[in-house]
Amino acid sequence: MQRRGKLRRTVFIEGLKLHLKCGVYPEERKLGVEVELTVEITAETFVDYEELHSTLIQVSSGTFTYIEEFQDILLNTILEKWNPESVRIKTVKLSMPFQNSFKGAGVELLWEREK
Repeated sequence: MQRRGKLRRTVFIEGLKLHLKCGVYPEERKLGVEVELTVEITAETFVDYEELHSTLIQVSSGTFTYIEEFQDILLNTILEKWNPESVRIKTVKLSMPFQNSFKGAGVELLWEREK
């Protein structure tokens, strides 16, 4: 059976827990905070889970003031490696340097190639 159309697959790692040195407060950048990271990559080319995982670990080893800064560096790394059609990065801080009554706070980035 021949399919008509364009095939796209989305590869993802969901809920990866990391210790990220990220925050406006110096102690967050020094001690780090717990985050949960979800990354989805839609591409025509093959994306290997293990290579994606290694990329996430490598990029997350840096120090960042803002989650957006971390996500921008991660996005640029993904764009160079896999030339995707779209990328979704969701980063949720699970620990905050102030009292809170919520599960987490974070930023979601969605990038799509222009057509």
